[in-house]
Amino acid sequence: MQDFQELFKEIEQQIVSLAESTVSNYKEEAIQDAKEMLANIKADLIRWTGLLADKQIKINEFEWLINSDKELVKMKALEKAGLAASRTSAFGFTVMNLIIDTAIRTVVGNAEEVKEVVTG
Repeated sequence: MQDFQELFKEIEQQIVSLAESTVSNYKEEAIQDAKEMLANIKADLIRWTGLLADKQIKINEFEWLINSDKELVKMKALEKAGLAASRTSAFGFTVMNLIIDTAIRTVVGNAEEVKEVVTG
């Protein structure tokens, strides 16, 4: 399993890119909210990613665990800055998917390997 610091560094880099491409006028608030979300889920993400790496849980179980806490998706700084609620929510859910996809890609690898794990 790749070092967790590297995983979090990659997620943070992708968060910055996502904020720049989707909510550029609110980039700083978006990055702040997304990094707060990541910090709040860090301990669980480490544990669940470890379970996934050890094949103790399946990919769909990993996704469910991360998605189970909808409170994480609240983007307080974006809401306070005045971004429309629908865009704020969409950004939050996109960050959740980014976290899931990056962790799965880090643990399982490319799409062919994911397909093999899911079907195998």
